[in-house]
Amino acid sequence: MTIHYDKGEYSMLLSVESSFVSFDVVIPLNEQDYAVIENEGERAAFLQAALHHPFQLKETRLGKLEQRTYLDKILHSPEAETEAFLTELDHGSANGAISSMVHLTCGKEQWLMRKGKWFDR
Repeated sequence: MTIHYDKGEYSMLLSVESSFVSFDVVIPLNEQDYAVIENEGERAAFLQAALHHPFQLKETRLGKLEQRTYLDKILHSPEAETEAFLTELDHGSANGAISSMVHLTCGKEQWLMRKGKWFDR
């Protein structure tokens, strides 16, 4: 995940791996999104993992409104709401892929995330 700033606009470049294909997705950000991503590594890692999964298949790619929901829930909601959102996604169609990616990239215990405990407290 790379953050870009150009002419007053922020965006996130998300690199997606899907089978033998690699591609990038550009997601618009606002200044508040940027600040959280830059200052809260945990939330940034959660966002990257949560967005990666739906973009792996054309049928499940997120539209702009859905992208905004992910940004708001993961970056700006209270921890309990963020954990509930991530757990629902991880237990749903992601089938553990989100917690697995966070485990691989951050070393967090996957079994805790699967139980709904995403933040280090």
